[in-house]
Amino acid sequence: MANPHFKRILFFLQKRFYNAVSSSTNPNNSTKMVDRITDASYKRKTSIEICNSTSHLSFRIQYLTKACGLSLDSAISASKKVKLDGKKKYHYDSVVSFFKSHNFSDTHIAKLIEKYPGVLQLSISIKVEPKIQFLIQNGFDGLLLPEFVVSMPLILVRSLDAQLKPMIALLKGFLSSPEKILVSVRRGGSWCSNFERVQQNVDYLIEQGVPKNRIADMFLWHPMGMCHANDRVKYGVEKLKSIGISPSTPMFIHALRAILSLSESTWKRKRKIFESLGWSYDDFISTITRNPLCLCCSEEKLRQSMDYFVNTIKIDKQSVIGNPKILMYSIEKRVEPRYRIWKILGERNLKRPAFIWMLDRPENLFIKRYVTKYSDTHPDLLQIYQKCKEKTISPEGEEDCI
Repeated sequence: MANPHFKRILFFLQKRFYNAVSSSTNPNNSTKMVDRITDASYKRKTSIEICNSTSHLSFRIQYLTKACGLSLDSAISASKKVKLDGKKKYHYDSVVSFFKSHNFSDTHIAKLIEKYPGVLQLSISIKVEPKIQFLIQNGFDGLLLPEFVVSMPLILVRSLDAQLKPMIALLKGFLSSPEKILVSVRRGGSWCSNFERVQQNVDYLIEQGVPKNRIADMFLWHPMGMCHANDRVKYGVEKLKSIGISPSTPMFIHALRAILSLSESTWKRKRKIFESLGWSYDDFISTITRNPLCLCCSEEKLRQSMDYFVNTIKIDKQSVIGNPKILMYSIEKRVEPRYRIWKILGERNLKRPAFIWMLDRPENLFIKRYVTKYSDTHPDLLQIYQKCKEKTISPEGEEDCI
């Protein structure tokens, strides 16, 4: 029986061959081209060219799968992005060997080549080794090195002096360890190509009074926010200052992240959602100054959450304004199951706090204090809670959960 892996490669090559032939024999081509196709020598030449092309393609796929560890699908995709020549196999082998000698596992190498197949064509002495040595000298040793490079493979083609060195220097000024720098890079790996823009934004935020430790948090938790055009960042800062969020406050970077993700029209639409449920403009501003990340929720999510809290659970508006974080919780996975337990505790005359207090507790603490605490006298509570979490339920009847 034929190897399925081989059959897929053969099918792919046949498809490429068919497309090449179809292209050359298109009836819409000029009469001159049709006449040439009928010439036997031209046919032989075309066949040779197609065979050579197919041979190169076959080498690419085989090399990417066998030497680099890519799956067949990934190899086919990568083969469209890089031209590998069998005559240069020695160079490709040396690139792979170089990375292996620097703690890159087979998995690291496969991921690196999937992200940037062109790495196989880079000069080790000119492009790769100087950057690897620089990273090692700056604390990226052991597994930190391959994890960093795989997270940001384009550093291998960027300028060492103009891009990588100033980028690492900037990050080291805010983040205390290579481990934190790696976290930042993983969350925003493409921003190294916008280093000058990032530096401008950092300078502007410092000028506006944002503390250094808050900028560090921005790099750590939302590094892509530093890549926005400087005018956009200025707009966000001025918008937040106009509604009373000071750059010196801990909430500012979270608010900036939220505002940078919204267009002016989206801001207005989300404001109208609150107003449609009776929020005044001051209520709206009070809500987002307490938890600006609720603006990152979709319009549908905001409508669903506010409708559920105000109309189903009957929580008063001021309680929602005072605790806007609850708007971000999943209704199905968190709010409804906990509301069911809260109702049962009341029905059974068991001690319970305000529902919003219960809703805000971490999962393990909620279960400990309000579910398993009563396991001796009410052993069904845990089963009810677990089943409520497994499906969307009506909060009206216990029978819906059991």
